[in-house]
Amino acid sequence: MHSHWRSVLLSCTTLLCASVANADACKPGPRPLSTPTERFTLNTNGSVLDKQTGLTWMRCALGQKWVAGSCTGTATRYAWHDTDWAKDAINLDSYAGYTDWRVPLVPELASIVELGCLDHRINATVFPGTPSDPFWSTTEKPKSADYAYTLDFGAGGATAQLKTKPGALRLVRGGPWWSPPAAPKP
Repeated sequence: MHSHWRSVLLSCTTLLCASVANADACKPGPRPLSTPTERFTLNTNGSVLDKQTGLTWMRCALGQKWVAGSCTGTATRYAWHDTDWAKDAINLDSYAGYTDWRVPLVPELASIVELGCLDHRINATVFPGTPSDPFWSTTEKPKSADYAYTLDFGAGGATAQLKTKPGALRLVRGGPWWSPPAAPKP
């Protein structure tokens, strides 16, 4: 009987591990992949270079650890006003050897959304363990000082959120890759 329960436990553990491993897998949609792994230079220090935009990203969300080629742990959730503090702490520690990490603009976050997936819209090889949570950007909502934009890699959409709500954070360096269009002339 003891070996029976060990077998059952091993089977359940295997199923649980398979479920966790596939939790961030792409569920293919009708569009082609927009962020193929070949577009990125995967660094062993927990960062990745996007060759298309020239931006370098943290592969893990803040709070997670880069261990043996994967992101482990749980992403920390911050109020928008705390994202600068979190960025400054990462820069003091020289993450991946750099001290110029910053909170991305919402179009920069959108540049790593995987449009070819219906759910969990991020390349899980490049950004393993990404939670399906809203990620903060530095982009504030015009004429609404209490709101800033987040991007959710579960659904892939950008939304204005109250700055007091918790959100995940992935930092970037380089760029800015994108700047807003000029205002129309009157």
